[in-house]
Amino acid sequence: MQEGLSAKARKNAQWQQRLARFDGGDMPVKEFCQAEAVSQASFHRWRKQLREAGAVPPQAARFIDVGTLPSPAPAAAAKAAESRLEVRLELGPGLVLHIVRR
Repeated sequence: MQEGLSAKARKNAQWQQRLARFDGGDMPVKEFCQAEAVSQASFHRWRKQLREAGAVPPQAARFIDVGTLPSPAPAAAAKAAESRLEVRLELGPGLVLHIVRR
């Protein structure tokens, strides 16, 4: 399939396939690169280059389950009113997620 392609086109196709395998799995970048015998620097450089060229879709956000917050016991409700949990996530240019639990 890649016989008639230039060396650059073969390399692009090889990295597109590699990045598709990465996106289809659940391995961290470090482990994936070790399994593929490529450096993490090459991985990130090719992913950026192919994304900018429109050859690779942006990576979907992965869900990280951090668990649930326990509800305060009735006796601790008064103390819970004094304490609060506040989380602020800077998600990108001008996008902020701000969560407050009282």
